[in-house]
Amino acid sequence: MTSRAAIVTTLRDAAATLRSFVAYHRAIGFKHFFLFFDDPADPMLDWARTQSDITAIARDDDLQRAWRGLTLWDSVGTHIDREVMARQVLNAEHAMNLARAMGLDWLLHIDADELFFVPRGDAAAYFSWLTTTPADVAAFANFEAVPETEDTGDFFGSVTLFKARLSDAPTPEAQALITRAGQRVDTFFHFYANGKSAVRLAAPGMLPDGVHNFVRPSHFTGMRYLGPFILHYACSGFAAFWQKYLTLGRFPDKWWGQVDIAQAVGPFHLEARDAVMDAVASGNIEGARRFFRERMMIADPALITEMMRHNLLQRIDEPAKILAKLRSEQPAV
Repeated sequence: MTSRAAIVTTLRDAAATLRSFVAYHRAIGFKHFFLFFDDPADPMLDWARTQSDITAIARDDDLQRAWRGLTLWDSVGTHIDREVMARQVLNAEHAMNLARAMGLDWLLHIDADELFFVPRGDAAAYFSWLTTTPADVAAFANFEAVPETEDTGDFFGSVTLFKARLSDAPTPEAQALITRAGQRVDTFFHFYANGKSAVRLAAPGMLPDGVHNFVRPSHFTGMRYLGPFILHYACSGFAAFWQKYLTLGRFPDKWWGQVDIAQAVGPFHLEARDAVMDAVASGNIEGARRFFRERMMIADPALITEMMRHNLLQRIDEPAKILAKLRSEQPAV
C-alpha cells in the first residue's frame, strides 16, 4: 500500500536553508509541503509559490479568517499575536484540512530548522508501512545539532554532529565531559527533547496538541515507533542564532503567560535571549558571539572524540550526503 505524506511548517528567516529543507524531504519521498510564512514579506514566499508541490500561505487577512473557522481557535486565538506556538497549531489544523482535501495520507508537523531522518532515506516506504498499522499518530524522537564552527552557511549540508539522547544517567566521567563542553548535565539538550509527530489524516477527530503531538480529544490515539528521527538544527551557526533571538526579541520568561520556560526546557533559551538583547543594547556583538562559542559550539576535536566514545555525541551525515548528491546532479547555470 502506497501512502502519500506531507509536511507542515510555520517559518520565518529561513532563506538560507529553505531550498535544502524542501529538496531533502522531496528526495526521501514526501509529496507535498504546507509552508506558512509568518512574515508576509518573506523573500522566499514568491519562490515557494512557483513550486507545484508547495502550498505557500502568508500570514495575512485571508489566513486569519481561516483561523477563526478552526476548532482550536477558541482555545488559542487570543494568543496569536504573542505566541508563535498559537499560530503554529492553527496552521497545523488548517493544513490538516487542506491535506485531506488533496487526498494525502499523513501529515508531519516540524519546524523549518528540522529534518525527518530515516536510516537509508526512504520516508515514503516508512509511511506506507505505517499505514498498515493501527496507529493514528506516530511520534519521533529528536536529536539536537551541535555546530563545530561559527559560520555554517546552509547548516543542513554542513552540520553533522548531534547530541545523543541519554537513556541513562551519565557517568561521572561523562558528566565532566559535558561540563568541559559548556553544556549542562541536567538539561543536556538546549531546546525540546520530546520529539515531533505525524498524524493519519483519515483518522476522525484528530487535532494538533501543541506543536509536538496530535490527539483525538479525550482519547488515547498515539503509538510511538522506533526508527525515524527528527534532526533539530536549532541555532546551527552564529548567523542563525543571532537572527533567531533578534526576531524573538525580549520575550517573557513564560510561554502562554503560564509555563516557566527555564523549568520546562532549562535556562539556555532565556540566557540566549539575554545575550543577544544585551548585545543589541550595547552595540557590541562580541558578547553574543562569545556566548555562542562557549554554549552552542563544541569545536575541540579531541573533546568531540571523547564525547562520542561516551555516547554523548554522534555523527549523522546522511542528510548532508543526500544534499551534496542533489547539488552535484543540478545542471550548471
